[in-house]
Amino acid sequence: MESLNLSRFSQQSSEKRGQGDCTQPPEQLSIAELARCCAEETTKFLKQSTSNDRFCLELFRRAIIRRDDAAWQSIYQQYAPLVLTWVTQHQSVTQLLGQEGGAALVNGAFAKFSQALTPAKIENFDSLASVLKYLKMCVHSVVADEVRARQARQYEETLEDIEHEPAAHDPAEDVVARLSAERLWAVIQEELNGEEERILLYLAYVQGMKPSEICERHRHLFPTVDDVYRIKRNTLERLRRNRRLRRLFQ
Repeated sequence: MESLNLSRFSQQSSEKRGQGDCTQPPEQLSIAELARCCAEETTKFLKQSTSNDRFCLELFRRAIIRRDDAAWQSIYQQYAPLVLTWVTQHQSVTQLLGQEGGAALVNGAFAKFSQALTPAKIENFDSLASVLKYLKMCVHSVVADEVRARQARQYEETLEDIEHEPAAHDPAEDVVARLSAERLWAVIQEELNGEEERILLYLAYVQGMKPSEICERHRHLFPTVDDVYRIKRNTLERLRRNRRLRRLFQ
């Protein structure tokens, strides 16, 4: 399903459930009838009782192969509670739930599932267990992606906080912070290696720019924010050991 309308899935279906006979061939049933039979068989499956997978498989086929929105809506209503259970059981997920209680992660899992499970792939699934296993893999993938993204954001925020902490008696930091002194700046320029270091120190300590701003302005020199921190750290460490600068500072 190329365009998955997740907002529609979370709404209660206005269509009245059909009363079709679950002994009929699944291909002859309406979506409402399929959904009712699938719900009954899924309950049996989850209780580890003998179940008939044909109705659920037909419902998934109509959603994926025919791109039937009503079928997708029925699938969402049927399996969203199960997906939410998988989400909440995932390690490190507590901090991700937020006020929505995991709704965004549930929707993300169904979106990934619909994009990854193509019409060609669905033909290889011959049981409800195999389909649900694939859906569960999508849940783990979405949660893991969100955890990594959250950690990356926290890491960048931490670096930004460290960037604005006081120098704490660091001679090199003190010297660079007083770049308005022409003599000191001239000495520093002689000790710098390359355009990256000169631009970085000037923008950071004369212009007062943040690493993210430096990276954005000079992407050809600093492809990532981490590059800014790395070059800055190495440069300051070398300046910290520089005898000329230490004498000037003293």
